[in-house]
Amino acid sequence: MNACPRPKAIYLYLEGELGPYEAAKLEEHLECCAACREALEERRLLHEAFTSLPPFEVPEGFARSVMDSLPAPETAKAGWLAPLLAAAAALTVGLAGFHIFTGQSVFGMLVAVNRFLGEVVALFTPLAVKTLKIGSVLAKVAGNLAGLGFSGLSALTRILGPEGIALAAGLSMLFALLAFFGARRFLRQGVGS
Repeated sequence: MNACPRPKAIYLYLEGELGPYEAAKLEEHLECCAACREALEERRLLHEAFTSLPPFEVPEGFARSVMDSLPAPETAKAGWLAPLLAAAAALTVGLAGFHIFTGQSVFGMLVAVNRFLGEVVALFTPLAVKTLKIGSVLAKVAGNLAGLGFSGLSALTRILGPEGIALAAGLSMLFALLAFFGARRFLRQGVGS
């Protein structure tokens, strides 16, 4: 066994629940690894301490006594009722004021608002659905392209090594500078003519 075993394997070994092959491999590893021998001895002491404890029985009514000693939960206050009533009162006052100042019936105004909102929803819902569908497709494509780009870039960096990466970065900077100065020259020629 080259790597140190997991702590769970040591516990299973102490409890005799490890198979014969795994137990033999663990014992072979313990001969070579002082840290694992020390960990085994610590776990053995803990295991012996836990198994030597007398069984503990919970007294009758223990759970009930614990639950009775807990404070009673606070009842939820009707804190939402006051803002709801205030909003309803404000809406009523606003509708009454609209009726008084414009002379239009509140019912007619509500029907007009309902029609307007219905038209807006009917107009923009298909557009929003199509936008969401296109956006989800574009996000998937972008995610796939990014994944391919990163995997390609990691493969390229493995192939090139540090020297190749430095050379590629230098060439990229050179091409960027050439493109920048070429664009400046092209724009200057366009302005002069």
